[in-house]
Amino acid sequence: MPNYYDILGVSPDASSEEIKKSFRHLALKYHPDKNKNSEESRQKFIKIVEAYEVLSDEQARRNYDGHSFRVPRQAPGWTPPADFQTVYSYEEIKRKYRQSRNNIGGGMWDISEKASSGMWKATILLFACLAAVVIYILLFS
Repeated sequence: MPNYYDILGVSPDASSEEIKKSFRHLALKYHPDKNKNSEESRQKFIKIVEAYEVLSDEQARRNYDGHSFRVPRQAPGWTPPADFQTVYSYEEIKRKYRQSRNNIGGGMWDISEKASSGMWKATILLFACLAAVVIYILLFS
């Protein structure tokens, strides 16, 4: 039986919030859409989703914790739910992440999606000033 806590990188006494945070981080990192649909990332993503579905449900987590140290004769297979692509699509995970970060600000989506032309102008101005300093040092030293 797989160790779902190891898959999500959390301790067995992790809170549901820690489990959710770890799941979102790993799901975004290993989502097949983000990794050119590689089979390796797809398999990793499915294991992450399986672990999250068990550990995020209190009853399923209690059952898992009660049986996780016994080795079953044959571990039952996990079948993704019918709405797997809808619920765990890259866009849906990204939307939920954005929604949870709305009040806080920052995060990995802000740089690419909220960058303004002012930031680019400031960057170009900074490099121009740096070039001027280098030229000044070269000419007058």
